[in-house]
Amino acid sequence: MSRRLFVLLCLCALPQVARAQDSTTARLLQARDLYERLELERALPLLREVVSPNWPYEVTAAQRVEANIYLGASHLLLGARDSAVAYFRAALERDAFADLDASRFTPGQLDAFQAARRAVFAVGVRPVAPTRLDPRTGRMTFTIVATHTASVRCEIRLGPPPQAIAFPLFVGEIEGRLREIDWDGVLPNGQLAPSGRYAFVLLGRSGTQRRADSASAYFDVQQEVEALEDTVADLQPGELLPERYSNSTATSDLLKGLGIAAGAFVLGSVASDKGLGRSYTMAAAMATVGVAAGATGFFTRRGGSRPENIAANARRRADRAAANAQIRQRNAARLAQTVLVITPAAGNAR
Repeated sequence: MSRRLFVLLCLCALPQVARAQDSTTARLLQARDLYERLELERALPLLREVVSPNWPYEVTAAQRVEANIYLGASHLLLGARDSAVAYFRAALERDAFADLDASRFTPGQLDAFQAARRAVFAVGVRPVAPTRLDPRTGRMTFTIVATHTASVRCEIRLGPPPQAIAFPLFVGEIEGRLREIDWDGVLPNGQLAPSGRYAFVLLGRSGTQRRADSASAYFDVQQEVEALEDTVADLQPGELLPERYSNSTATSDLLKGLGIAAGAFVLGSVASDKGLGRSYTMAAAMATVGVAAGATGFFTRRGGSRPENIAANARRRADRAAANAQIRQRNAARLAQTVLVITPAAGNAR
C-alpha cells in the first residue's frame, strides 16, 4: 500500500470516528433531556442502548458512567430501587469518583447511591495534572477516593523490578470521600527525584467487606536545571615547568667546565710559545677553576630540584583549584534551583 493511499484511508476514517462519537453524545443528550422532562419511559431505551454491548458506536468510560447514573436515577423515580442500586453500582465500579449532585437529584436517589457505595468496593486515583514542581516550596497532589471506609497504602514507584524504587507516601484509613496526598518530589534518602516514568499506586482494602482493589496513575518527571559549567581540566605535564634538573643539564655543565680548562691550557701554551711572559701556572689555575665549576654544576644539578619552577607550578595549581572551586559553587547554586516538570503518562512505570 502506498503512503498516499494510506493517508487517504486514514482521512476517510476520521469523519466516521467523529460521527460515532457524536452519535453517543447525541444519544446521551437526548436521553438526559427526556429525563429532565420526566419522560422516563422514553429515556430508558436510549440509555440502555448506550450501555449495551451491541451499541455500534464508540462509548467512552465517562459516557458509560453517565448512562448508568441516569439509568439508576430513572429506575429510582419509577420505584425500582434494587435496579437503581444495581446501575449505580455499575457506575461506581467503573469510576470510584462517580457521585450525584445534591442540587440535581432527589434525596431518595442520593440515598440509593450511598447504598450502592456501601455495597461495592472500588478505589480510584485521578490523573496527575501537568505542573512545574519546585521542591523547596511546592507540592504535587494526588487525589484518591474509596467508595467506603478502607485501609489504604499509597506508594510512589520508579523503575522495573527488581531494581524498582518504591516508598510509601501515606498508610492509613480513609472514608468514602476524596483524600489528597501531597509529595514534594524528594526521595526518602533526601535526593531529588531523578527523571523517569513514575507510578502512584493506591492499594485499598475494604473496612466492611473482604474485598481489595487497586488503582494507579502514571506520570513522567523531568529535571529542569540551568546548564552547568565544566571544571578546568587538570594541568598536563607539558603545561608545567620542570621541577628537577635533568642528567643532561648536569653533564652539559661538566663539559662546559672541562672545555674552559682545555681552553686555558691551549691559551697558556700559545702565550708561552710566543714569548709573552706567560706561564703554565696561570693556565693551570684557570683550568682548575673550570674543572671545579663544571664538577660543582654536575653534582649540584644532577637530579636536583628547581625551587623557582616548583613555586611557579604551585601557583598555577592554586589558580586552577580556585577557579574550579568557584565553578563548583556556581554549579551547586544552579542545582539547588532544579525544578521538576511533571506530565501525566500512560503505561507501566519504567
